[in-house]
Amino acid sequence: MKKLTCVGIIPARGGSKSIPKKNIAMLCGKPLICYTIESAKKSKLLDSFIVSTDDPETADVAKSFGADVPFLRPKEFSTDTATDLGFLKHALIWLRENRNLTPDVIVNLRPTGPFRGPEDIDAVLATMQKTGCDSVRTLSKPNQNPFKMWYVDESNFKMTPLLPTKYFDSVGIDVPRQLLPQNVYWTNALVDATKTKFILEQDKIYGPDIRAIIVSGNKTIDIDGPEELAYAEYIMRKK
Repeated sequence: MKKLTCVGIIPARGGSKSIPKKNIAMLCGKPLICYTIESAKKSKLLDSFIVSTDDPETADVAKSFGADVPFLRPKEFSTDTATDLGFLKHALIWLRENRNLTPDVIVNLRPTGPFRGPEDIDAVLATMQKTGCDSVRTLSKPNQNPFKMWYVDESNFKMTPLLPTKYFDSVGIDVPRQLLPQNVYWTNALVDATKTKFILEQDKIYGPDIRAIIVSGNKTIDIDGPEELAYAEYIMRKK
């Protein structure tokens, strides 16, 4: 099997309501985005990576840490409701038209995961290379089993099981924890990789054959607001 060409994209839009300019907020003396840039640089299986941002200040910070920032992302791909597909497809088309480069695999490396290591990136890419699958995502165990979760109609607060178990017809909701499915995971958005043909040809960020890499512990910390940023600072200083 030929070696896959793999390019990473670090998406770092300038707008953020929870933390202004979140992607360049300081964490233990360095901008948040710096940790992802460093991991991408140390990856053994990434052929290259770029930063996709709409913000000139973020672009300058990323460049100062050695990142390739070849363009400023159009605002239409940088709103609060913009999807991953938008900026990924924009970057791929730009690379094809300006660098004559269409990689086999694109890797989404969100800068809000400062505890990601190069080994996490390489584990995802090694799985793609070994299995020939279409996509790989990092997953983690959830804090709560989704088979204990409910839809609630807020007009009357009537409850409906989110995921009824096979025991629901016989015992209803009173299912012992030990009988609940245990192989359930949530997407932690640490590393997502997919073959680019699905993005460019089908407008999908994944293919039908998706594999998982399970990660745990501090690696799953995702900086959303000030609380997570403070917690990440605490963990880093403790180490």
